[in-house]
Amino acid sequence: MVASFENVVFVSNMGEDTISVVDFQEMKEKCRILLNDGLYFRSIKKPILGPHHIAIDYNKKYLYTTNSHSAGISVIDLILDKVIDDICVGSCPTHMEICRRHKTLYVSNTDSNSISIIDLETRRLQAQISVGGMPHDIKLSKDGQRLYVTNLDTHSLTVIDTESNDIEKSVRVHLNPYHLTLNKKGTMLYVVNTSFSTIEGGSITILDTDSLKVMDRVRIGKMPIEAVLDEEERHLYITDAELNVVNILCLEDKKPAGRIHVGRMPSSISKDQQNRYLFVSNVQDNTLTVIDLRKGKVLKHIRIGLEPNGILCI
Repeated sequence: MVASFENVVFVSNMGEDTISVVDFQEMKEKCRILLNDGLYFRSIKKPILGPHHIAIDYNKKYLYTTNSHSAGISVIDLILDKVIDDICVGSCPTHMEICRRHKTLYVSNTDSNSISIIDLETRRLQAQISVGGMPHDIKLSKDGQRLYVTNLDTHSLTVIDTESNDIEKSVRVHLNPYHLTLNKKGTMLYVVNTSFSTIEGGSITILDTDSLKVMDRVRIGKMPIEAVLDEEERHLYITDAELNVVNILCLEDKKPAGRIHVGRMPSSISKDQQNRYLFVSNVQDNTLTVIDLRKGKVLKHIRIGLEPNGILCI
């Protein structure tokens, strides 16, 4: 493990059950955390966990990974540098959110159409909430009172009241809502609608979180996956798995403002705390692309683990 967690990016590698630890000052992978302790299915080197997404606790002591193949969450102690617990949730867990307000971990279970709620102190399952078909991404409101859930199969957004764990509202958005991005104030929600048809293409749905009404829909790319806002919130950077680029959407005029070519099948995208770099995981290239955010220029493609997906910058 690295000496400190400054300037570090964690990337989950679904194809080999590891987490890459990348130092983005040195622009290289420092080490990998083994999640399955070298165990493989029937002695064949095949992933049995499939880590998809990563979250970190408030004290930066524990990492959590959703394991899509094993229906569980791995808890990694960063001091001991090993997995210390596994938590059973629903089928094919994908994304997580940690709520400081309730000291809970929310998990979307894509194949069981539910949200699991985990008590972070006891690491026990508190409740399961049924939502729409194939929930994928989840995001907490800035005050922690709402949980937003994208339902890929039912083309909807579920809003959960975190005080009561009841569904507050279900909003019809557009086809295949996949990932979510909130602005700093938490007033605007950007939904990435992916596409499984190169003819149809993808889009971004923009919602007002106060009224929960759709304000606009902007077509962009062929297979958009995930998005992140720049510091000024003037542009949305969106990975496109079909075009192998990061599309840039100008939010002022709702028009494309360029694209940055990355690796093959880009998936997750994130930025560092100082808003200097963008990081993109490329599933088919097994690389992490580092982009200078201000210049819009690729700095390096860093070789990491197999089928990299979720990215966490600290």
